[in-house]
Amino acid sequence: MKQTLPYLFLLFFVSGFSQQSQDLSGKWFWKSPNGQNTMELQLTYENQNRINGTHCVVFNKEGKTDCRNNEVGTFSINLVKIAKGIYDGTIESAVSLSSGKIRLQYIESEKTIRFYLKEVPPGEFYIPKEAFLIQ
Repeated sequence: MKQTLPYLFLLFFVSGFSQQSQDLSGKWFWKSPNGQNTMELQLTYENQNRINGTHCVVFNKEGKTDCRNNEVGTFSINLVKIAKGIYDGTIESAVSLSSGKIRLQYIESEKTIRFYLKEVPPGEFYIPKEAFLIQ
């Protein structure tokens, strides 16, 4: 019995780490079914409950762009963890400089992120209402 206890503790400890949320840091990509529109998100963790990032959306094959990925030290995406694999926050349009509300949800079975624009920013913007991004 005394030898079993350390093994049970080790098994519990290792399984706890394996159940952590997917690491969402890095580049995530989406392309519309017709190939006319693309989106790229660059995400980094501020801490285990907050994610910051930048975005670049291109509509109509470079006819209209909404990009904030080239300004060092600035973030257009700010997210807070609300549940395992689900983050709510804002995205700031580089076109209108206004913010909309978004949700990112990691879908484990598909290894994708569901991007959902919950509240459209006022003014002109080029951000899809919904997109499924891959790394």
